Amino acid sequence: MQDESVNATPEWPQYFAKTLAGFEELLVPELEELGCQGVTSGRRGVQFGADMATLMRVCIASRFALRVLRPIFEFEARTPDDIYEYALHWDWDSVMAKTNTFSIDFTVHSEVFTHSQFAMLRLKDAIVDYFRAKGGLRPSVNRERPDVRVHLHISGRNVTVSLDAAGEALSRRGYRPSGAIAPLNEVLAAGLLAKSGWKPGIPLYDPMCGSGTFVTEAAMWADGLPVNWHRRKFAFMQWRGYDEEVFYAVRDELLAARERVPTEIFASDKDFKAISQTRTALMNMEIDDAVELGRSDFFKLEPRTETGMLVMNPPYGERMEHADGFYTAIGDRLKHHWPGFKAWIITSDFDAMKHIGLRPFSRKVAFNGSLECRWLGFDLFEGKKGHGTD
Repeated sequence: MQDESVNATPEWPQYFAKTLAGFEELLVPELEELGCQGVTSGRRGVQFGADMATLMRVCIASRFALRVLRPIFEFEARTPDDIYEYALHWDWDSVMAKTNTFSIDFTVHSEVFTHSQFAMLRLKDAIVDYFRAKGGLRPSVNRERPDVRVHLHISGRNVTVSLDAAGEALSRRGYRPSGAIAPLNEVLAAGLLAKSGWKPGIPLYDPMCGSGTFVTEAAMWADGLPVNWHRRKFAFMQWRGYDEEVFYAVRDELLAARERVPTEIFASDKDFKAISQTRTALMNMEIDDAVELGRSDFFKLEPRTETGMLVMNPPYGERMEHADGFYTAIGDRLKHHWPGFKAWIITSDFDAMKHIGLRPFSRKVAFNGSLECRWLGFDLFEGKKGHGTD
């Protein structure tokens, strides 16, 4: 968690928007455009000031934020019992009711607190005992869909306790069907598109679309849709000062201001289930007419436009046998059938990727969950320029 002393408007509460490593450079200008003040980049996140309407705007529209945290108190502790004693005397009535459910997420980087889960349990005990001491009901824990999500962050001896403004992670847009094939994190997909240089108006192909995360994020972007426009529940709705009329006014304003950019987007896969899941994702966001979707084998697919961009998340690891030959075939297909295009491939199979026979002009580290990957960009040319290895 970053230092709260930033150059934000003093009367506005301070927040910390978490994002993926390397995506801070995308999140900063986005938050500024959404009206936040005192925007300051940190490690895997960005600090900013916002009033309630601006906070709502961030939670509804941010493509690159995973969570938005509001620090409520910070102190130094040496033991889990110190956490209990400090939290027991904090005014929990100011942020939750005894009838609410809650959960606690925790991040610990400390040689002092070696049992991170025990520190979290002591914070949970303090919250429960605070309300129990007042008699009557006490809030219960709900790990899946709590009314209030508390975040405990420990760095060394510094303890910060925050409220999660959104509740469920902002990356969970709600369009993905259950049992999705090889899903990418939605924030990861949106950020990789941005880092590739793709923008609405540039023809986009995903010939191994899986559950359709790339094309759904791209279609929302091209359609001007706030990524969480359809979401009905945010944790800040339980906070004091929440005004339902303001929320719907903010959401309607974002929808009214959307600017559609005509964009050709093509999604395909050789797997029937993948096509079905992608169609479901697009329909859930009411943008199924924004993507041309069809079943096709990439190795038989031909471009429909003169130029554009391909994005690919090929099978890897246990999903892929004979990976070396598979990547060789991908490289050959790109060289001979997609000249004039740019191609971007995300992979965790670094050895197999060497067999693609193309030299990347860009390579970026990316993490899909805990899996370290590379996001590799290729310029596709006629003739020898497309050849080479890296």
